[in-house]
Amino acid sequence: MKNLKTILFVLTVSVFAFTFTSCKSDDEPETQVSVKLTDGPFPFNFATEANVTVQKIELKNESGEYVTIFEGEAGYNMVALTNGTSADVTSTSLTAGTYTHAKITIKGESVGFNNNSNVDVSGDVSATTEVIYPPLVIEEGSNSNLLLDLDLSNSFSFSGSFGGVFFDWITDVSGITTCSFTPQLRVVDLDQTGEISGTVTVNGEAVANAEVSINANGGTINTHTEADGTYRFIGIVEGNYTVTVNTSDNFSGSNTAQVSGTASASCNVTIE
Repeated sequence: MKNLKTILFVLTVSVFAFTFTSCKSDDEPETQVSVKLTDGPFPFNFATEANVTVQKIELKNESGEYVTIFEGEAGYNMVALTNGTSADVTSTSLTAGTYTHAKITIKGESVGFNNNSNVDVSGDVSATTEVIYPPLVIEEGSNSNLLLDLDLSNSFSFSGSFGGVFFDWITDVSGITTCSFTPQLRVVDLDQTGEISGTVTVNGEAVANAEVSINANGGTINTHTEADGTYRFIGIVEGNYTVTVNTSDNFSGSNTAQVSGTASASCNVTIE
């Protein structure tokens, strides 16, 4: 009888321990990271499409190992992702920790123009490794967001019968015959960055397609104003910035903005 009681006691403790462990595991929140894609647009307004396919995303952890968080075929028209508009690429579980680099495998597909012409992108699939700044910090049980910002102007290169590099002064897109793609990206932890947004006016009128730029992280980040003169930068690290504007008819101006933490800073540029 004594041995039977001992056996029953051990079984009871084991069942309790298993139940407790199972309940604890179910109640633990899952750590998630979401990857978003946006772009810095072309410096001209007659490209209607710039199609790319994201094939693989890997993140480098503190141990120096790359962890694959996405592998597949995800296509996007980057021209639709301007002024802070972003597309969701993937959302997946990821071990808590700090991730310092991102390796993105991405292919340029084609570019379309508003005269209904298009050009296919030549070359192989390109893989680029970028520093994540600020680094992506994943905390247990939290949801995090990683931004991939593709610079269209420096990623696509055009050539053709117009005899040279495709600048914004080219207006005859029918002369374009070839296009190559070398991805230029910046990668940031969206949960540690803020925004800058505002409106550009010249002599009291909102200006569309004006080039707006800031210097950040040792480089230049560009966007262009919408039809109502508005612009927006996302994924901007805390600090002081000069917002510079240049219009197609040679007006220029600037203003300053201060980003604090994850806040959005307002910065209108008024040109008289």
